Amino acid sequence: MDVERIASSPIGELVPVQGTDARHGQFAYFAYLPHPLPSDVVLESRTWTGVAKAARALGKLDQVCAQLPDPKLLIRPTLFKEALDTSALEGTIGMLKDLLEAQLPNAQFLSPETKEINAYVRVAMGAFEMIRQRQLSIGLLCELQNELFKDVEDKPDDVGRLRQGLVWVGPRHRPIQEARFVPPPADDRLRSGLDSWQEWVQSPPEILPVVVQAAMAHYQFEALHPFGDGNGRIGRLIVVLQLLSSETLKHPAISLSPWFLRHRTEYQEHLLAVSCSGDWNPWINFFCDAIADQCSSVIAGAERLLTWVHESRQVLDQRRWTGKIQEFLPQLIEWPVTTIADTASRYGLTVMGATRMIQHLTDVGILHELTGKPYGRVFGAVDVMNIVEGI
Repeated sequence: MDVERIASSPIGELVPVQGTDARHGQFAYFAYLPHPLPSDVVLESRTWTGVAKAARALGKLDQVCAQLPDPKLLIRPTLFKEALDTSALEGTIGMLKDLLEAQLPNAQFLSPETKEINAYVRVAMGAFEMIRQRQLSIGLLCELQNELFKDVEDKPDDVGRLRQGLVWVGPRHRPIQEARFVPPPADDRLRSGLDSWQEWVQSPPEILPVVVQAAMAHYQFEALHPFGDGNGRIGRLIVVLQLLSSETLKHPAISLSPWFLRHRTEYQEHLLAVSCSGDWNPWINFFCDAIADQCSSVIAGAERLLTWVHESRQVLDQRRWTGKIQEFLPQLIEWPVTTIADTASRYGLTVMGATRMIQHLTDVGILHELTGKPYGRVFGAVDVMNIVEGI
């Protein structure tokens, strides 16, 4: 951590910490303790322009969702992409095909990475429902963090509650002196900081637009770093929860992690720069760019998905295929990977009927067999998967 640079922070302070690192022995260093979030900030005209652009983009995204026959057709593909990229930002790399196969009822032999990424999908879907009935709180976030690590073998000892020890952000297995950032020690100062953060997000300053509130709350959450693990994923999920809670968005179709992943170094540097300078403008501008660009990307993805459905339906109509196959087609956007057994169960078909329907779609190139095996075969809408990858 650049101690000299951050020592002059106008919105926080350095506090001494000491302890023993199992790999590197005893240490004495510093941690950064952010002050509570302010009720107002001075924003430049350029920043206000970015805020307005992000707000318009969110409004347009919500309009697109409202025009869909079922918003879930866009929400789930967007969430799959978010799950992959928010995990990649933390060093967990997975493949879309593996994540989609994990959604199947009888999915087996999942890699540890796929289990972890799939857990994020489960956690996010649950959180989207919870936030409609509950306020955003530390207690809620503890529940989400606990669920995130439910099936992880090497989980933190303090999973499901605030961290019990000191952590630092930076290269793994390196001493604290080489950390990029050291958040507050796990004592009353962390608890007090989180209490203030919770009070701020539950009753945010009305003078600040919701996009600005989300940017500031995300910074503060990451600066406090309340959990032993999962802070990045939970912190980025909080952004969506704030937008839903404020009714800025009615549907959780936004995905910011793909943009943050493409601008990973800038993302990290902007967060650190707030602590060092106390100037919110560069970070809020960056955050607004992420929202505006990703809204455009998701909307473009939705248009491509709807075009795919329209063109695929024309193929079915030309062959006069009717019945369940017409119902099955648009659902491939939400569930682009399937098996014969899953299809039979989902649409109330016999195994023979499901086999015939999948064979029809395979013959015309709408579905492709993904495993190359004569048994336990998995089929996927590859065109849909490619569109999702590009969101």
